[in-house]
Amino acid sequence: MPQYQIYFDTLEGEKKYNVDIGDDEAIEQVLHDILVELSERGHMMKGLSTGDLKVVWGGRQGKELDLTRTLPEQGVQPNEVLRVLVEMYEGGAGSLRADRLDREWRLLERLQALNPEKLEILKRESGPDEEVFHLRLLDSPGVESVNGGEPVIRNRHTLRFCFPRFYPEMPIECYIQEPLFHPNVKPETGFVCLWEEASPRHTVIQAISRAQAMAAYRMVNLGGAHLMNRPAAEWYQQVGTLQQVVPLSWEDLKVLEVREGRLAWLEPGRSLGAGRLAVTERRTQRALRAQ
Repeated sequence: MPQYQIYFDTLEGEKKYNVDIGDDEAIEQVLHDILVELSERGHMMKGLSTGDLKVVWGGRQGKELDLTRTLPEQGVQPNEVLRVLVEMYEGGAGSLRADRLDREWRLLERLQALNPEKLEILKRESGPDEEVFHLRLLDSPGVESVNGGEPVIRNRHTLRFCFPRFYPEMPIECYIQEPLFHPNVKPETGFVCLWEEASPRHTVIQAISRAQAMAAYRMVNLGGAHLMNRPAAEWYQQVGTLQQVVPLSWEDLKVLEVREGRLAWLEPGRSLGAGRLAVTERRTQRALRAQ
Protein backbone atom coordinates (compact mmCIF):
# COMPACT_ATOMS: atom_id res chain seq x y z
CA MET A 1 0.00 0.00 0.00
CA PRO A 2 1.44 3.46 -0.88
CA GLN A 3 2.90 5.44 2.01
CA TYR A 4 2.83 9.21 2.56
CA GLN A 5 4.52 11.59 5.00
CA ILE A 6 1.86 13.58 6.83
CA TYR A 7 2.36 16.45 9.28
CA PHE A 8 -0.48 17.22 11.71
CA ASP A 9 -0.73 20.68 13.28
CA THR A 10 -1.62 19.67 16.86
CA LEU A 11 -1.82 21.64 20.09
CA GLU A 12 1.61 20.23 21.00
CA GLY A 13 3.13 21.32 17.70
CA GLU A 14 3.59 19.49 14.41
CA LYS A 15 3.49 15.71 14.58
CA LYS A 16 4.83 13.72 11.64
CA TYR A 17 3.59 10.25 10.73
CA ASN A 18 4.13 7.89 7.83
CA VAL A 19 0.70 6.76 6.74
CA ASP A 20 -0.36 3.95 4.39
CA ILE A 21 -3.20 5.13 2.14
CA GLY A 22 -4.84 3.00 -0.52
CA ASP A 23 -5.15 4.35 -4.04
CA ASP A 24 -8.94 3.93 -3.88
CA GLU A 25 -9.42 5.65 -0.49
CA ALA A 26 -10.81 9.18 -0.36
CA ILE A 27 -8.68 11.52 1.75
CA GLU A 28 -11.64 12.30 4.00
CA GLN A 29 -12.13 8.66 4.97
CA VAL A 30 -8.50 8.10 5.85
CA LEU A 31 -8.14 11.47 7.58
CA HIS A 32 -11.09 10.79 9.85
CA ASP A 33 -9.66 7.42 10.78
CA ILE A 34 -6.28 8.92 11.62
CA LEU A 35 -7.77 11.72 13.72
CA VAL A 36 -9.49 9.10 15.86
CA GLU A 37 -6.14 7.39 16.37
CA LEU A 38 -4.40 10.69 17.16
CA SER A 39 -7.08 11.54 19.70
CA GLU A 40 -6.57 8.18 21.40
CA ARG A 41 -2.86 9.02 21.61
CA GLY A 42 -3.70 12.31 23.31
CA HIS A 43 -3.15 14.64 20.33
CA MET A 44 -5.78 17.22 19.34
CA MET A 45 -5.67 19.28 16.16
CA LYS A 46 -5.14 22.98 16.84
CA GLY A 47 -8.39 24.91 16.33
CA LEU A 48 -10.45 21.81 15.46
CA SER A 49 -13.50 22.99 17.43
CA THR A 50 -13.85 26.28 15.52
CA GLY A 51 -12.31 25.68 12.11
CA ASP A 52 -12.38 23.35 9.12
CA LEU A 53 -9.82 20.70 8.28
CA LYS A 54 -7.79 21.02 5.12
CA VAL A 55 -4.94 19.04 3.60
CA VAL A 56 -2.12 20.90 1.82
CA TRP A 57 0.28 19.29 -0.63
CA GLY A 58 3.68 20.88 -1.17
CA GLY A 59 4.13 22.93 2.00
CA ARG A 60 1.97 25.40 3.88
CA GLN A 61 1.58 27.60 0.79
CA GLY A 62 1.01 24.63 -1.51
CA LYS A 63 -2.09 23.25 -3.16
CA GLU A 64 -5.15 22.53 -1.02
CA LEU A 65 -6.47 19.05 -1.81
CA ASP A 66 -10.08 17.98 -2.31
CA LEU A 67 -10.92 15.78 0.68
CA THR A 68 -13.60 13.89 -1.23
CA ARG A 69 -11.12 12.55 -3.84
CA THR A 70 -8.20 10.13 -3.70
CA LEU A 71 -4.57 11.20 -3.70
CA PRO A 72 -3.69 9.68 -7.12
CA GLU A 73 -6.66 11.50 -8.68
CA GLN A 74 -5.02 14.77 -7.62
CA GLY A 75 -1.52 13.89 -8.79
CA VAL A 76 -0.01 13.13 -5.38
CA GLN A 77 2.69 10.46 -5.54
CA PRO A 78 3.69 7.96 -2.80
CA ASN A 79 6.09 9.24 -0.12
CA GLU A 80 5.22 12.88 -0.82
CA VAL A 81 4.67 15.31 2.04
CA LEU A 82 1.21 16.44 3.11
CA ARG A 83 0.14 18.75 5.90
CA VAL A 84 -3.13 18.58 7.80
CA LEU A 85 -4.21 21.97 9.16
CA VAL A 86 -7.31 23.67 10.47
CA GLU A 87 -8.41 26.69 8.47
CA MET A 88 -9.41 29.33 10.99
CA TYR A 89 -12.12 31.84 10.22
CA GLU A 90 -11.03 35.46 9.93
CA GLY A 91 -12.27 38.28 12.12
CA GLY A 92 -11.04 37.39 15.59
CA ALA A 93 -12.50 35.44 18.49
CA GLY A 94 -15.89 37.13 18.26
CA SER A 95 -16.51 35.89 14.73
CA LEU A 96 -15.13 32.44 15.61
CA ARG A 97 -17.75 32.14 18.30
CA ALA A 98 -20.48 33.50 16.02
CA ASP A 99 -19.58 31.05 13.26
CA ARG A 100 -19.56 28.17 15.70
CA LEU A 101 -22.95 29.20 17.13
CA ASP A 102 -24.46 29.41 13.66
CA ARG A 103 -23.18 25.92 12.92
CA GLU A 104 -24.70 24.67 16.17
CA TRP A 105 -28.05 26.20 15.22
CA ARG A 106 -27.92 24.50 11.82
CA LEU A 107 -27.12 21.20 13.52
CA LEU A 108 -30.16 21.69 15.75
CA GLU A 109 -32.38 22.39 12.74
CA ARG A 110 -31.15 19.25 10.99
CA LEU A 111 -31.67 17.21 14.15
CA GLN A 112 -35.24 18.50 14.41
CA ALA A 113 -35.88 17.65 10.75
CA LEU A 114 -34.86 14.06 11.45
CA ASN A 115 -36.95 13.90 14.63
CA PRO A 116 -40.09 16.00 14.00
CA GLU A 117 -42.17 13.97 16.48
CA LYS A 118 -39.56 14.11 19.24
CA LEU A 119 -38.05 17.58 19.05
CA GLU A 120 -39.62 21.02 18.82
CA ILE A 121 -37.47 24.14 18.38
CA LEU A 122 -38.99 27.07 20.26
CA LYS A 123 -36.66 30.04 19.77
CA ARG A 124 -33.12 31.38 19.79
CA GLU A 125 -32.04 34.30 21.96
CA SER A 126 -28.82 36.31 21.65
CA GLY A 127 -27.27 38.37 24.41
CA PRO A 128 -23.91 39.99 25.23
CA ASP A 129 -22.88 37.17 27.56
CA GLU A 130 -24.61 34.08 26.18
CA GLU A 131 -26.59 32.56 23.33
CA VAL A 132 -29.62 30.46 24.26
CA PHE A 133 -31.42 27.76 22.28
CA HIS A 134 -34.91 26.94 23.58
CA LEU A 135 -36.49 23.62 22.63
CA ARG A 136 -38.85 20.93 23.81
CA LEU A 137 -38.24 17.18 23.95
CA LEU A 138 -41.35 15.15 23.14
CA ASP A 139 -42.13 11.49 23.75
CA SER A 140 -39.05 11.24 25.98
CA PRO A 141 -39.86 9.83 29.43
CA GLY A 142 -38.40 11.37 32.56
CA VAL A 143 -39.06 11.16 36.31
CA GLU A 144 -40.87 14.31 37.39
CA SER A 145 -41.21 13.26 41.04
CA VAL A 146 -41.63 10.21 43.28
CA ASN A 147 -44.87 9.41 45.06
CA GLY A 148 -44.76 6.59 47.61
CA GLY A 149 -41.60 5.29 46.02
CA GLU A 150 -43.23 5.15 42.57
CA PRO A 151 -41.99 7.50 39.85
CA VAL A 152 -44.31 10.05 38.29
CA ILE A 153 -43.42 10.05 34.59
CA ARG A 154 -43.48 13.06 32.27
CA ASN A 155 -42.85 12.72 28.54
CA ARG A 156 -42.33 16.39 27.60
CA HIS A 157 -39.42 18.53 28.75
CA THR A 158 -38.78 22.19 28.01
CA LEU A 159 -35.04 22.81 27.85
CA ARG A 160 -32.74 25.71 27.27
CA PHE A 161 -29.15 25.27 26.18
CA CYS A 162 -26.88 28.19 27.03
CA PHE A 163 -23.67 28.89 25.15
CA PRO A 164 -21.55 31.10 27.43
CA ARG A 165 -19.46 34.05 26.33
CA PHE A 166 -16.29 31.98 25.97
CA TYR A 167 -17.89 29.00 24.23
CA PRO A 168 -16.52 26.59 22.95
CA GLU A 169 -13.75 26.83 25.55
CA MET A 170 -16.54 26.88 28.17
CA PRO A 171 -19.10 24.06 27.90
CA ILE A 172 -22.76 24.24 26.89
CA GLU A 173 -25.05 24.59 29.92
CA CYS A 174 -28.46 22.98 30.13
CA TYR A 175 -31.51 23.97 32.18
CA ILE A 176 -34.92 22.31 32.37
CA GLN A 177 -38.08 24.32 32.99
CA GLU A 178 -40.22 21.61 34.61
CA PRO A 179 -39.21 19.61 37.70
CA LEU A 180 -36.97 16.63 36.95
CA PHE A 181 -36.16 14.26 39.82
CA HIS A 182 -32.61 13.20 39.05
CA PRO A 183 -29.34 13.10 41.02
CA ASN A 184 -27.64 15.41 38.50
CA VAL A 185 -30.38 18.04 38.22
CA LYS A 186 -30.42 20.95 40.70
CA PRO A 187 -34.05 21.34 41.92
CA GLU A 188 -33.72 25.05 42.72
CA THR A 189 -32.56 26.15 39.27
CA GLY A 190 -33.23 23.24 36.93
CA PHE A 191 -29.52 23.08 36.05
CA VAL A 192 -28.69 19.76 34.36
CA CYS A 193 -25.10 18.63 34.92
CA LEU A 194 -24.39 17.20 31.47
CA TRP A 195 -20.64 16.84 31.39
CA GLU A 196 -18.18 14.93 33.53
CA GLU A 197 -15.34 16.26 31.41
CA ALA A 198 -16.36 18.89 28.87
CA SER A 199 -14.63 19.24 25.52
CA PRO A 200 -14.66 22.09 22.95
CA ARG A 201 -15.83 19.50 20.44
CA HIS A 202 -19.11 18.83 22.26
CA THR A 203 -22.11 20.00 20.25
CA VAL A 204 -25.75 20.79 20.89
CA ILE A 205 -26.64 17.34 19.55
CA GLN A 206 -24.55 15.64 22.22
CA ALA A 207 -26.04 17.97 24.83
CA ILE A 208 -29.61 17.12 23.82
CA SER A 209 -28.89 13.40 23.63
CA ARG A 210 -27.36 13.47 27.10
CA ALA A 211 -30.33 15.39 28.51
CA GLN A 212 -32.70 12.82 27.02
CA ALA A 213 -30.66 9.95 28.46
CA MET A 214 -30.48 11.57 31.89
CA ALA A 215 -34.24 12.16 32.05
CA ALA A 216 -34.74 8.41 31.54
CA TYR A 217 -32.01 7.53 34.09
CA ARG A 218 -29.82 6.06 31.36
CA MET A 219 -27.09 8.39 32.60
CA VAL A 220 -26.43 8.94 36.29
CA ASN A 221 -23.28 10.30 37.96
CA LEU A 222 -23.09 9.95 41.74
CA GLY A 223 -19.69 11.67 41.99
CA GLY A 224 -19.48 14.42 44.59
CA ALA A 225 -19.20 17.45 42.31
CA HIS A 226 -22.01 16.21 40.07
CA LEU A 227 -24.48 15.18 42.79
CA MET A 228 -27.11 17.93 43.00
CA ASN A 229 -30.16 16.14 44.39
CA ARG A 230 -29.37 13.77 47.24
CA PRO A 231 -32.96 12.47 47.72
CA ALA A 232 -32.99 11.51 44.03
CA ALA A 233 -29.67 9.71 44.43
CA GLU A 234 -30.96 7.80 47.46
CA TRP A 235 -34.14 6.81 45.63
CA TYR A 236 -32.11 5.72 42.61
CA GLN A 237 -29.85 3.49 44.73
CA GLN A 238 -32.39 2.15 47.20
CA VAL A 239 -35.49 1.79 45.03
CA GLY A 240 -34.99 2.64 41.38
CA THR A 241 -32.23 0.20 40.54
CA LEU A 242 -33.09 -2.50 43.09
CA GLN A 243 -36.69 -2.73 41.90
CA GLN A 244 -35.68 -2.17 38.27
CA VAL A 245 -37.94 0.86 38.01
CA VAL A 246 -35.30 2.69 36.02
CA PRO A 247 -33.89 3.10 33.45
CA LEU A 248 -37.05 3.97 31.58
CA SER A 249 -37.75 2.67 28.09
CA TRP A 250 -37.18 5.25 25.40
CA GLU A 251 -36.20 5.70 21.80
CA ASP A 252 -32.99 7.50 20.90
CA LEU A 253 -33.05 10.60 18.76
CA LYS A 254 -31.96 9.92 15.20
CA VAL A 255 -28.51 11.41 14.64
CA LEU A 256 -27.74 9.86 11.26
CA GLU A 257 -28.83 11.14 7.87
CA VAL A 258 -28.46 9.86 4.33
CA ARG A 259 -25.90 11.72 2.23
CA GLU A 260 -25.22 10.63 -1.33
CA GLY A 261 -26.73 7.22 -0.63
CA ARG A 262 -24.70 6.63 2.56
CA LEU A 263 -25.46 7.00 6.25
CA ALA A 264 -23.50 9.79 7.92
CA TRP A 265 -23.47 11.40 11.37
CA LEU A 266 -24.96 14.87 11.66
CA GLU A 267 -21.96 16.00 13.70
CA PRO A 268 -18.61 16.36 11.95
CA GLY A 269 -16.76 15.22 15.08
CA ARG A 270 -18.89 12.09 15.45
CA SER A 271 -18.23 11.18 11.83
CA LEU A 272 -14.54 10.65 12.55
CA GLY A 273 -14.21 6.97 11.78
CA ALA A 274 -17.96 6.35 11.81
CA GLY A 275 -18.86 3.10 10.15
CA ARG A 276 -15.17 2.14 9.84
CA LEU A 277 -14.10 1.84 13.46
CA ALA A 278 -13.25 -1.87 13.46
CA VAL A 279 -11.20 -1.46 10.30
CA THR A 280 -9.72 1.79 11.59
CA GLU A 281 -8.30 0.22 14.73
CA ARG A 282 -6.49 -2.45 12.76
CA ARG A 283 -5.31 -0.22 9.93
CA THR A 284 -4.11 2.83 11.86
CA GLN A 285 -2.28 0.85 14.49
CA ARG A 286 -0.33 -0.78 11.66
CA ALA A 287 -0.03 2.20 9.34
CA LEU A 288 0.35 5.25 11.59
CA ARG A 289 4.05 5.41 12.48
CA ALA A 290 5.49 8.37 14.33
CA GLN A 291 8.72 9.92 13.13
